[in-house]
Amino acid sequence: PLSGSPVPEITSAEIDAVVRKAAWRLIPILFLAYLINFIDRINISFAKLQMSQALGLDDVAYGIGAGMFFIGYFFFEVPSNMILERLGARRWVPIIMVAWGGATLSLAFITTPLEFYVIRFFIGFAEAGFFPGVVLFITYWFPASHRGRIMAVFMAGLAVSGIIGGPICGAIIQYMDGYAGLAGWQWLMITTGFPCVIIAAGIYFLLTDRPDHANWLSPREKQVLHVSLGNQARPKASIKAALRNFWTWNSAWIYFLLVCGGYGISFWMPTLFSQAGIESNAKIGLLVAVPNILGVIAMLLICRNSDRTQERRWHLAVCFSLIAIGYLVITSHLDSVVGLLIGFSIAHIGILAGAPLIWTIPTRMLSPAAAAVGIGVIASIGNLGGFFAPVLIGKFSQLTGSFAIGFLVIGALQVIAALWTALTVRIPR
Repeated sequence: PLSGSPVPEITSAEIDAVVRKAAWRLIPILFLAYLINFIDRINISFAKLQMSQALGLDDVAYGIGAGMFFIGYFFFEVPSNMILERLGARRWVPIIMVAWGGATLSLAFITTPLEFYVIRFFIGFAEAGFFPGVVLFITYWFPASHRGRIMAVFMAGLAVSGIIGGPICGAIIQYMDGYAGLAGWQWLMITTGFPCVIIAAGIYFLLTDRPDHANWLSPREKQVLHVSLGNQARPKASIKAALRNFWTWNSAWIYFLLVCGGYGISFWMPTLFSQAGIESNAKIGLLVAVPNILGVIAMLLICRNSDRTQERRWHLAVCFSLIAIGYLVITSHLDSVVGLLIGFSIAHIGILAGAPLIWTIPTRMLSPAAAAVGIGVIASIGNLGGFFAPVLIGKFSQLTGSFAIGFLVIGALQVIAALWTALTVRIPR
């Protein structure tokens, strides 16, 4: 109905006001879902403190199990995004949340490494559509000039999951161990899987698929959003358009390198603090929160500045450089709790600030026809870094008896990422 209306004269202040209204309505529930999503990805990093002995897992087997999530993720990423394009986020996201929540609950009752691998694969398979689906959903609602901040607020769930999830996970493992005959790591899976069902119901009732469907927007507000988005009609998703676009593959490579940096840390932080001499699981959870607190503050500030200047390339290159520095500090201080904390904090600033900045590139440079498939391809290929990094670190740990070489390799990849970003990312302001 809006396509035949005359284009209204709108001001940046009016766009800001409508974007702010839409953000307050849509982002909080998505933020909460992402918080739970990320806790369900990394809860095994805390469970490992007990689960490895219970299941007979060495570092390589644990790395494979942690990484199997991303193999499942790889296979269902694009199909899930295409289903979301057809069904809408309001219906599809709750379905996949219930699926991954149920699978997380079932992890509490595994008894063999094979069961660990299979269920982690299925959790990745179920979760595959969530993050890229939300990225696609954001392109339906928010103009490119505002996406850095919007993505930063949404992805703050990643950092908050570490801020509150770390202490909660550590406390559950320590204080619920043995309750009702279950180990602490089993209670961790039960308590982190169940909230998915509740949040899924909230998404179904609170989310609106497109601005045209929002009865909480006035006709003028819908028109302001429609014009600011600049897409009077949304063409059918095209696989060919996505696969032929340079930005699909370049963004996938850059995202792969960032994911290597992120999960190279996430799956091993509790283990490294434990090996550095921290015996209390609850204290480890509190230590894990510190880098995430600093990271979320830096993320909001850096992404806000990137939106203000409409500059992406150098902001992102600096983020990769910080990750590399963080890895170097970690490698040099594997036996020092303070050194690890400093290294993790520096790396987290780069990881958390870089993640939303990466997604401003394909959402700006991919055509509407290429976006649904392209975002899925980027996420599926990029998230393979979540398999590559923990397996590589686990293997080097097994071969050398130290995490140093594995962390140096991942740190070197971040240097490559910084240079590659500086040389290849060119986005019109």
